[in-house]
Order: sequence, then C-alpha cells, then structure tokens
Amino acid sequence: MKTVPVRIAALNLKEYGAKKGKDTMIWKFLFWPIVWIIIFLPGWIWPLYLDDSIRSVTFFLGLILFVDAMALTSIGGRTLKRFAHQEKHKTFWPDKLTNLGIYGCMRHPMHLGLALLPIAVSLMWGSIPVILTAGWGVAAAIWFVLVIEEKEALQHFGNEYSDYMQHTPPFVLSPKCLLKGYAILKRGINQHL
Repeated sequence: MKTVPVRIAALNLKEYGAKKGKDTMIWKFLFWPIVWIIIFLPGWIWPLYLDDSIRSVTFFLGLILFVDAMALTSIGGRTLKRFAHQEKHKTFWPDKLTNLGIYGCMRHPMHLGLALLPIAVSLMWGSIPVILTAGWGVAAAIWFVLVIEEKEALQHFGNEYSDYMQHTPPFVLSPKCLLKGYAILKRGINQHL
C-alpha cells in the first residue's frame, strides 16, 4: 500500500481566531432571520386564519406584545451603546459589563424582545399555522441565549459575568423592568451610580 505524504500548513492562530470570530458573528446574525422564516413559512404555505371575531382580539394582544418586544430590544441596545461601549472597536462586544437599567433586571433584554416578535406578529396576522409555530421560535431563542450567548459572555467577561449570572436572571417579563430601563436612559448614568 502506497502512502501519500500529507503537507500540513502552519496555522496563524491569530488569523484563525479572527476568522472564526467573523464566522460566528455571521452565523449569529443569520440565526434570527432563519428562525423567523421557519416560523412564518407555514403561514404562506397554508393560509388558514382565525375567525374574524377572535382575530380582532389576537391582533390587539399581538400589538401590545409587539410594542413590548420593540421596547425591550431598543432599551437594551441603547443601554449597551450608552454605558457599555466605551470606544469604537471592531466587534459588537461591549467594552465593559453593565448592570445598569434594564440589565439590572435581566441579562438579555434584546434577545427577549427578538424572541417575542414572532409571537406578536403571528397574533397580529392571525395565521393558525404561524401561531402554532411561533412557540418554537421562543424555544430557539432561549436555546440561542443559554447555549451560545452565555458561553461567549463567560469567555469574554470571565468571573465578572459569572457573578452577574448569580444575581440576575436571563429573562424577566415585568413592566417594572422596562420602566427601570426607560428611567436610566432618561436620567443618565450619574443619577444611578
């Protein structure tokens, strides 16, 4: 049996890490659109809708949930921009960990908002197949946060994040938490330190 010599190229670990980081970011950005397509595709394939009398109620509930989801996403992003990003940099990771405002109530307000959006839209749309599949979107979001985001946050922030995890749950469905987020953005950091 003839053996073929295999030539192994030396890896530049710094370049490999940068490439792996970019691949992870691309995958993370594609995750949400893929989940949403999977949720909403059955609604386009099977156009089954709720009765109009029920649909008006679900539309109203969906609208309330939509506003809450957008508020969670917006408040979370603005809080990170204002208090966790200290300088311009190449990654989306904050320079420092923040527990101010909405991040004092929960660790992942933006992801919670993104998880609630498909449920809100499905209720407003009134499509039976989409309402039935929207729960899977929430399950996918919870998996994404607890398996992917938490692991990366622990690697990035270390013990500081581990301590933060002990005192702050990943998600909270409390209007009080939203109000806390609004308050810190309105008043600023100086009144909260």
